[in-house]
Amino acid sequence: MNENTTIDEAQARAAEAVATDVARPAETAEEVVHTYAEVRTAVTANRANTLALLGCLREVLEARPFREAEAAVEGSRAMALTMQNPHALYAILLKCGAVESIPVPEDDTAIAEAPVDDAAAADAHAEAGDLPDQPTDYLLAITDLGREALDEFEPAKRFGELLAGEPEGYRSAYDTVLACCEEGASKAAIEAALTGHPALAFPKQVYPGYFISKLETVDGISWDGVWRTTEAGQRMRALLA
Repeated sequence: MNENTTIDEAQARAAEAVATDVARPAETAEEVVHTYAEVRTAVTANRANTLALLGCLREVLEARPFREAEAAVEGSRAMALTMQNPHALYAILLKCGAVESIPVPEDDTAIAEAPVDDAAAADAHAEAGDLPDQPTDYLLAITDLGREALDEFEPAKRFGELLAGEPEGYRSAYDTVLACCEEGASKAAIEAALTGHPALAFPKQVYPGYFISKLETVDGISWDGVWRTTEAGQRMRALLA
């Protein structure tokens, strides 16, 4: 069993425990004060979850029903690396204090769950006491600690930190991959673009997949059947100029 699998299982168990109680906070429980160190640890504990957790935070910059937030994350490119589902990821963020849950009174559930452009229908349902089959229960919203994480882990910043720890010659290789993926590229096309590049041999032998993997983990490129440069990847190219 590899380290990432072990961490995933531990986080899944923790997520399940949080998810069990998140919609029913104890009225008499003392308020828990979280620190940014907890958030940072959660975001970095398993690098396969980092992009997904950051994607979850971006979906709750404004409070929204938890099912809506989870649905927005499901299937997004941020979920490409993680083995967790959106509910488990949000439970991790709730546990460390990056996200907060806001209970929704039962009488307000229909309004909270209804589409914004159907407010009149939502009011009618609320007045009639006609609650939806799947009540909202609670909203999710990012906290100040969560916003701090989004700032620290902004993709271009992460890429800058990555570059600072790597040989100077790698900069050109990263730029080649980002340029190659502008219109979408297969792995074979990227390998061809890097053929003969000095970074593959100096200061040690590496393969094109190294640069692909590194760029994916900082959200520079994403896979949708081909590798594509993301908006964040466009900003990364500016760092390489």
